Amino acid sequence: MRQTNIKQGNNCVIATTAILENVTCGDNVIIGDFVELKNVQIAAGSKIGSHVIMYSANPEIPIRIGADVWISHGVFAEATGGRIVIEDYAVIAHRSMLLTSSGPGKKSFLMDKAFPVECGDIHIKAHTWIGANAILLPKVLLHEGVVIGAHSLVKGGIYDTWMLYAGSPCKPIRKINKSSDGKEFAG
Repeated sequence: MRQTNIKQGNNCVIATTAILENVTCGDNVIIGDFVELKNVQIAAGSKIGSHVIMYSANPEIPIRIGADVWISHGVFAEATGGRIVIEDYAVIAHRSMLLTSSGPGKKSFLMDKAFPVECGDIHIKAHTWIGANAILLPKVLLHEGVVIGAHSLVKGGIYDTWMLYAGSPCKPIRKINKSSDGKEFAG
């Protein structure tokens, strides 16, 4: 375990196998086994499952994780091409990826010309649910209540509130209705 510049609130549980650098945790945060976090802020009550890797290249622009968020086993998130913001009550299921930069890089002139590097933010609003093995590419904005189906490819764009999306590339499937008492149900 290696931990550098860690600030934590009350009642946090951090696995002894976690590698953390420039991480701030609110109260009651849980960080699982073999997690690697660099330049990350985590609000109260959030849980990070095992084998999660999340990093920002810039300590001045950390990945921000809201309150009561669940990041499942094996999630990978890199903020090298933009910001990553995950708001309160979001769930990101097993082995999903959040990529703020995409492309072959500058090593091959021909590949770079055909597939230029794309960079951009990923913003996941409150009450979202991202299914297992989903991939989010740069320039994605998921509004409140968005559900992304498992194995979906989420290309850059704005995804409307309380909507189910799925596929590769993902497309709208149906609206998610909210009842008058605030409980959600699929419509």
